[in-house]
This record gives sequence, structure tokens and C-alpha cells, in this order.
Amino acid sequence: MNRLSRILLSAWLCACAAAAIAQPASLSQVKIVFVEVKGDPRYEPVRAFERLVLKTPDHPYAGAQVGIDDAKALQRTIGAEFVLERVTAVSADAVAPAVVEASGRGVKFFLVDAPPESYPALAAAVKGRDVLLFNVSAPEDSLRRDLCAAEFIHVMPSRAQLMDGLVQMLVSKKWRDYLVLQGQTPEDEAVTQAFLRSVKKFGGRIAAHQKFEAGTDPRQREKNNPALLSAINRDWDATFVADRQFEFARQVSYQTVRPRPVVGAIDLEPVAWHWTWEHNGAPQVNTRFARYAQARKMESPDWAAWMSVKMIVQSALRTRSLDFNQQRKFILGSGSFDADKGIAVSVRAWDHQVRQAILLATPFSVVGSAPFEGFLHRVNELDSLGDDEADTPCHLNR
Repeated sequence: MNRLSRILLSAWLCACAAAAIAQPASLSQVKIVFVEVKGDPRYEPVRAFERLVLKTPDHPYAGAQVGIDDAKALQRTIGAEFVLERVTAVSADAVAPAVVEASGRGVKFFLVDAPPESYPALAAAVKGRDVLLFNVSAPEDSLRRDLCAAEFIHVMPSRAQLMDGLVQMLVSKKWRDYLVLQGQTPEDEAVTQAFLRSVKKFGGRIAAHQKFEAGTDPRQREKNNPALLSAINRDWDATFVADRQFEFARQVSYQTVRPRPVVGAIDLEPVAWHWTWEHNGAPQVNTRFARYAQARKMESPDWAAWMSVKMIVQSALRTRSLDFNQQRKFILGSGSFDADKGIAVSVRAWDHQVRQAILLATPFSVVGSAPFEGFLHRVNELDSLGDDEADTPCHLNR
């Protein structure tokens, strides 16, 4: 019986040891909160006279999901499980309280998918807190220049970056003269001003600047007819259209008095990401995204959400730490990250904008990637796109 007991005890100990080896070590949990706004007008379907649905934008939550899924392969190495929580604020004013509540629960990382009017209150609410808020959908230059909050990282390209990328491509082709057609919305005004700033920056010229009114009222034909709006005395190389509502923009191609390419709101657009980008691992990213988004094509905010999660995960991996201060220091300092766009991205010290390549895309093809050859910068070629340190009132690094 003593010998049998020893055998049974030995077998039991071996079984326990095997179970201990098989049992995964407990992982720390890193929570990332995705904050969106219910009824966000930026995601309303774009319609033509309420009949045709021209665009169906959607929240970029699926992009964040892809980033979390990608992190699973690294969680054992990092010693952490990355968890995504989705919070839907009832209004733009409710974004700040939602972030403060989650911060009180110990959350350090937020992906913010909110309209620009929510940012001033949000910046005030999180000022001085140990948090990082990744802007994944708002391109407004004012958030970088005027709001200038240290707790934000702007992963979505700024309008200045987007327009600089567009004008770089045009100038690189020696297309230097532009007809500008501008809509009536405040966003159209902001986009146009960003374009005009880029034109001046890179030595382009404005042949004419016309404001249009969408519609088919024959009494307003001088303001809604592309042929009449383009009947100017000077020649031009490209027609730039700023049209948030999209109704006028879709009618410009092939309707101007001279056969010129259309850029801006339609035909050739500057974007952070496009579903036809075929280099640097992009097809694999697009394929993984399609699984989460029910075959919806990956767009710029989706890429920004995915990239934000990747930056958080990579900061933990490369610092070998889950300490927030170390991760923040890496992300805002020496960290550079593969964005699957050919050039590694990093965060500008002065305004916390992520420096990145800008893709120039037609509806079914990417035809170029900025920065283009010949547009040099003394430090980083990506800083030829958007606000350089001397060009902005925001100096978070001082």
C-alpha cells in the first residue's frame, strides 16, 4: 500500500505540474474606450434630393476592433490583454462627462470619434489628467492650432496635411493654376481656406474663386451651373471643389467649359487611407477590416482608429512596460510606428499631430502618395505636409 500510495502521489504531482504548465499566466488588462456620439450628423447618409443614397459613412469602431484583434498575437509577450469598450454619448456635450467617468475607473486610453464642437469642453475636462485621447475622425485645423491640448493625439490627418498632399501632387505635375468652386457650408469655407493656404505654400495660382449654390433652380443658374461658373477668361489646370453636401460636386466632372481634372470633394481626393491601397501590407489590413465591418470598405477614420490601437499596443511592447507614464513618453517622444503606408508615423512634439503620408485616391485607385519627390524638409520629409513648428501657434513642446 505504501508503494502504491507513492505511485499515486507521484502521478498526482505530475498531473498538477502539467496542469500548471498548461494554465496560462494571468494577464493584466488594458482597457481602451472608444467614445462616439449618438446621432452624429457626420455619419448621416449623403443623399441626392432624398432619393439616391450617394454615401453611407459609418463610425470607425470596426477599425479599433481590428487593432484589438491584431494585439492578441502579442498579449502573451506583453503580459497584457487589450480590451475595447464602446461608449455612446447622447450628445456632443455628453462626451466630456463620459470620458471623465471612464477616467475615474482607471482608463488611460481613449479613441474619440466626436464632432469638433465637443472638443473644447473635453479638453477642459481632461486637462492635467493622466490620459491620452486619440482623435480618430476630426480633421479641423483649429483643434491643432487653437485648442492645442496636451492630452490629445491627432491621428486623423489635419485639413492642412490633406490639402498639402493634394497640392503637392498637382504642383509635381506642373498643374499650377486652379479654378476654385466653393459651397455654402462652414466646412466648405474651412476646406477652401486650407486649400488656398496650400496653394500659396507651394507656389500655385488661383485662376478664379467662385461660390456656388446647389440645386436646379433655373433662376440661380449662374450659381449652380458648372459650365457658367467655369466660363472665366483665364485658363486653369485643375478644378478644386469644396462641397460637404456633395450634391453639386457630383455634377462638375465633364460639365466645365474646359476639359480639366476635378479634385477635392470628388474624383481625386486626399485621404489617410483608401481601400485600393495595395502596398506595405495594406491588402491584409483591408481584408481583416472587411470581416468586422460586414464588407464595408476601410476609410480614413477606420485607419485612424486601427492605428491608434496599434500605437498603444506597440508602446507597451517596445517599452516592455504597462506603466502609463512610460507609454505616454514613448508615444509622444521617440516612438515611430508602421502605418502600412510606406513611411513610419510619429507624433509631432509641437501640436501632437501624427505625421504621416497622404494618399491621393480616385474612386477605384490610389494614384499617388505624398510627400512627393522634390518637396524637401530640413528634418523630416513628412513635415512638408501640414503645420510645421514655425507655422502654428501651438507649441506643446515649449
